This record gives sequence, C-alpha cells and structure tokens, in this order.
Amino acid sequence: MPTVSLDTLLASSVMICLVLSSMVGVFTAVQPFIEHQTSSYDAETSRRLAEYLLLETGSPADWGAETNETLISFGLAKENASTPFELDIDKVTRLNERNKYNLSFLEAFTALNTKDKPFKIIIKPVFNATVTLSSQTEEASEITYHFNISTKRSNLPVAASFKCYAVIGNYVTSNSSSTSSLGEGSIDVSLPKSLNGTALLVIFAQIEPKILSYTVHSFAHNSGSSPNQAGRYATLSPLNYTLRADLTSSSNRILYAKVFTYDYSFSLTETENASTTQCFAVPKILDESPMILVGTGLNASSSEYFAEWVSYPQIPLDFGLDFTGRYHLADALSSRFLVTINSATYECKIIIGGT
Repeated sequence: MPTVSLDTLLASSVMICLVLSSMVGVFTAVQPFIEHQTSSYDAETSRRLAEYLLLETGSPADWGAETNETLISFGLAKENASTPFELDIDKVTRLNERNKYNLSFLEAFTALNTKDKPFKIIIKPVFNATVTLSSQTEEASEITYHFNISTKRSNLPVAASFKCYAVIGNYVTSNSSSTSSLGEGSIDVSLPKSLNGTALLVIFAQIEPKILSYTVHSFAHNSGSSPNQAGRYATLSPLNYTLRADLTSSSNRILYAKVFTYDYSFSLTETENASTTQCFAVPKILDESPMILVGTGLNASSSEYFAEWVSYPQIPLDFGLDFTGRYHLADALSSRFLVTINSATYECKIIIGGT
C-alpha cells in the first residue's frame, strides 16, 4: 500500500477516535442535566395531578351526595367553591372505607383516567389532640372525672384552647380550658350517678388562626363493665347531611342522636325508623369546626347506656394505593396542601406514583 494511503488511514482513525471520545464526553456531561430535566418534569406532572384532584369537582359535580349516579371523572372540589382547595364534605366522606356509601379505589382510579399514575390521599387534622383519664372522684350524687389533654403538631407541643362535651344517654355537660405552651392541660367533668354505662368525652381543640382538631374518648361511667367497642351496637355513616345508623340488633336502638361542634350542640331529628336502620337529619351549622355525631341508647339486656360516634366529614382517612414497598416509595412523589372542608381547615397529603 502506498505511503500516502497509510498516512491517510492513520489520520482518519485518529480523527474517528477523537470524535467518539468527544461524543462520550458530551453525553457524560449532558446526562445529569437530562435526568434532572426528566425528574423536574415528573415532579411538576405529579404536582399538577395532585392539584387537579383538589381543584376539580369531578363529574357529575354532585357525585358525593348522589350515590346512585355513575362516577365519570374524579375530583374532590366543592361545586361552586368560593376559594381554591375547598373540598366537598360528602366526596371526602365517601373516601372513608368505614362509610356505608364508600367509593372504592378502583372506581376513583378508573374515573381519573390516568392508567400510569396510581395515587393515595391522606386527610387529617392539622394537629393532634389526645386525652387520658387520670383519676375520678365519687361523691353522693355524681362522679367527677379528671382528664389530661395533650396537643401536638408533628410531635412538637402547641398551645391550644379547647371545648369538651361529656355525653351519656341524653345527658350532656360541657367545659372549657386550654393547654400551655408545652401542649399540656387538664379538665374535669361530672356525671350524675343516676346514669350508668358508656360515656363519651368529645374534645375540640383550637389553635390560631382558628384551626381545629378533635378527639373522642369513651369511658365507663358508674359501671363495672368496660365501655362498648366502636361498632358494637351500630355503624354510623353520615352523608348528604343525613346520619344513617345500621344497627347490629333490632332490640338495641338509638334513642338519642346529637351533633357537636366547637361552639354548638344540637339534638338530631329522626327521619327513618326501620327494623335495623335509623336515619337522622343533620343541620348545616355555621361553625368553622368538624362535626361529631353521637348516637346513644340502652342495652336491652343490661339497661346500661351504649354510645356510638362518627365525625363528619369522616376524617382522618387514608385512601388509595399502599405505597409501602421499597420500589413503590422510590417511584412516588408526595405533595402537601391545606384544604378546607365545611369551613374547617385540614392537612391533605397526596402521593402520586409512576414517576
């Protein structure tokens, strides 16, 4: 082969190697940028989908209250909402699996029509209130109970004012107090000895600017038996401002139904009385507070009062895919929002998978 041809071949080979090396270098330098752009796009897509769930009503727009209608598209916003992230009380309530009219995740996922984007919705109060019974004092005609109250936000103490109601049968007494900057407080309530059975302590705690939490504590009053377990006598399901009670026995009926908020309490009017079902009308109360609905009655065999309760909206709730696996967690993005439901503020966390 001529010398010129060898020189040309050698030069061409060197040039090819240099070009390939440059391409590898450019790809190595650009790859992190491409991955960052893809990651940012996925994060933005997930954020927009989370906002969509909270800003759109879905179709039909009243699917929360109208349980007989077929869900076409999924969204939680209140129809004709006055502010962003205002959710419909019944749409949220139907996400709770304990509700008689609960919506399945498959129905919601199908109606959302994003086959590659599974999701989870968690809604809960912005802070936590807990209560423990510390002591009791028996007197001639009544028993006084001393409760310790704790209020925390992300395991850190917060000062709060609180209102409590003690309920047994048709008897209700109320009291108010507050927790310190350490998140600790106490309160006393007295119940008459003429009544006995399961009693409830309903507590609403408030931090500024009027953000509320609640807790309900059951305890035995003037009785040697333990308080009845939740659902022992009835399963309560609120929807469309109606409280439905599915009784476990036709002989143990709800005699008194009440609604409690931070500032108000009312008795509920019975609208239906069937063999194993009772319904009560729930008033639309103008109070920036969750509602606690309570049903009480007499145990037919022991003549002691029982008590069942439910919150409306039925929160806290955890709805959707379980992102507990290592790969699921690595392939998901979460967004947090403050939302309002019936004028009360809650924390909402939405996890979107498939990113």
